[in-house]
Amino acid sequence: MTLFKKLIVWSLVFLLVAVALLPVNVFAATPSGINLTTSPLPINLSANPGNTVTADLRIQNSSNQAKKIKVSLMKFSAYGESGKPALQDRAPGDDYFDWVSFSPSSFIAPPNQWVTVKMSIAVPKTAAFGYYYAVVFNPDDQNPTGKGNKFIGSTAILVLLDVKSPNAKRSAKIVNFTAERKIYEFLPATFSLRLHNDGNVHLLPAGTIYIKRGSKQVAAIPFNSQHGNILPNSYRVYTASWNDGFPVYVDKQQDGKIVLDKAGQSVKQLKWDFSKLPHLKFGHYTANLLAAYDNGQRDVPLEASVSFWVIPWRIVAVMLITLSAVATLIVLYIRRGRRIKRLEQSLREKK
Repeated sequence: MTLFKKLIVWSLVFLLVAVALLPVNVFAATPSGINLTTSPLPINLSANPGNTVTADLRIQNSSNQAKKIKVSLMKFSAYGESGKPALQDRAPGDDYFDWVSFSPSSFIAPPNQWVTVKMSIAVPKTAAFGYYYAVVFNPDDQNPTGKGNKFIGSTAILVLLDVKSPNAKRSAKIVNFTAERKIYEFLPATFSLRLHNDGNVHLLPAGTIYIKRGSKQVAAIPFNSQHGNILPNSYRVYTASWNDGFPVYVDKQQDGKIVLDKAGQSVKQLKWDFSKLPHLKFGHYTANLLAAYDNGQRDVPLEASVSFWVIPWRIVAVMLITLSAVATLIVLYIRRGRRIKRLEQSLREKK
């Protein structure tokens, strides 16, 4: 075997050993599933006092048999800071429930077909600011059970109504903008924006996170692509991930299903798509958030930045070991050649 072939073989051995030693289980995410599918989610409505506003709600029965569905009304508030809603029953004084009607209010849902329900809200002249409805669909033969943001046997569409008022205050402030880690070995890199709505009306921020390496922009990530609102006088944490890397952590699947750990959370594994080898990330990066919300008159900017490192240290270590081995073999080869030359010269001199 020639010296060149030996170098190639040893390099591949080092790389394969390093890949085998890389971890596969790190992050976690929670899956979910229901038999009733709704669309859209959520709905943002705006109305003037004294007017009636309507919205088409769509529901699909994802089971293999027809079901009778009934429509009921609840309200919701913020459940923590993740954006999950806390569904609540009507309380004394919640007269805005009386403004709402549905057509139809109950129906037979054929399997795997969409059904449209029209929601009408007759807004009185005395109304103002925000009202937050949860339109609940559940089988007629059972009632949803649970509390907070967990209800079994039903699904809901969130409807946010903004009744225009000259006294509306639309204001939000950035509390912090952070990266999940200061140093990543591989992507995804996850960013979190904690926002405070100190107004009296819900807001819908939107924008982009621009990733730069030095002065060069390398990526642009949509911010709040799920169109999540922040309710008045509350905090909310928005997250976004940059996953255009090599290798990259993805959900581990088996037989088409996400693999869960003992805590019921999904397992992550490294995906080695060698067609994305040029996307290997290394170095110091800066994430610049450029977003905005509508205060009723203009778009108000929200800007923040955070820096982080991506250092694939195991790959770097393998490369250094390989280069060191190659350099050592080259030195040994040169020394061997010199010894052979000295020996040949010594034999010629003896002759």
